[in-house]
Amino acid sequence: MPRVRSVLHFAAAGRTVVTATVIVSFLLLSSASLAQAPREAQQLYSRGRDRYSKGQIDAAIEDYTRAITLISLPTGENRRANQKLKTSLGEEAQDTPPITLLNPLAGAIYADRCLARFVRKDYEGAREDCDQAVAIDPGLCAAYVNRGTVRFIAGNMTGAIADFSRAITIDPRNVEAYNNRASALYNRGNLEGALADYDRAISLSPQRAEVYANRGTARTDKRDIDGAMADFDRAIQLNPRLAVAFHGRGRIRALRQELATSISDFSRAIELDPGFARAYAARGLARLLLGEDTKAGEDFAQCFRLDPFLEPQVQHDIQAVKNSRGEIR
Repeated sequence: MPRVRSVLHFAAAGRTVVTATVIVSFLLLSSASLAQAPREAQQLYSRGRDRYSKGQIDAAIEDYTRAITLISLPTGENRRANQKLKTSLGEEAQDTPPITLLNPLAGAIYADRCLARFVRKDYEGAREDCDQAVAIDPGLCAAYVNRGTVRFIAGNMTGAIADFSRAITIDPRNVEAYNNRASALYNRGNLEGALADYDRAISLSPQRAEVYANRGTARTDKRDIDGAMADFDRAIQLNPRLAVAFHGRGRIRALRQELATSISDFSRAIELDPGFARAYAARGLARLLLGEDTKAGEDFAQCFRLDPFLEPQVQHDIQAVKNSRGEIR
């Protein structure tokens, strides 16, 4: 029996999808918060959200920033509240600069600007925005999900898990929080914990393709091959453009020694996500196993161009394949 599993170890190395979240609607905020916020700030926030949904990220950030500035100004009711606060602090406070009184709406705007900055890969700015959001509104679930996502990207799994857990405490039905905590647990090697969270996320929202793909990745590592294949098939059914699902299914087919169909899946993953370095590596290994050395070499070269840090592991797997091909042919 060919030793496909061992030489395709790298092809079985998957990745999971974490998601950030946006404030669902103004209904999450109290009517008092909206009434106290300047109308222009509300309009800018609304326009910023609309621009974000249309992919106009920089324009959205500009609107969010202007809205935050307006909410921070001591005007109208805020000015009167500011003066009342100063009076309570004594005469020595009367000549001090205005005290910034932030409406809870500001927390929501910071959380959404965090998401826009995250898309722009301004991870430090995104984290700072989330810190501001939770300081203003400690019960804002989206801010914890978003900060946890930023921490996940930065490799801070402990902080990420803490944030996602806090979000779940606030909203026990938050699918993003369960999915993302599962991915952080997976990255820490806690497969059982990850699978439990993926199961919960799917039970809450059975139509989320990325969660099925993520669970498929964890099931692959648990050697639940049939369960993983079912998850990847379901993910592709729900979202035929999800590259990680095709990559995951290709891994399963490679483990089953179905190399031709695994190459088809890896190729589809690359079509959908041309920057998917691991898919090139996996397709290259499968092609190498079939003796398609020239095509395999092209895949490896592209993988290394996209992600040079993968080269040591891929080179190790290439040598393993070459050492085993006498058994496979």
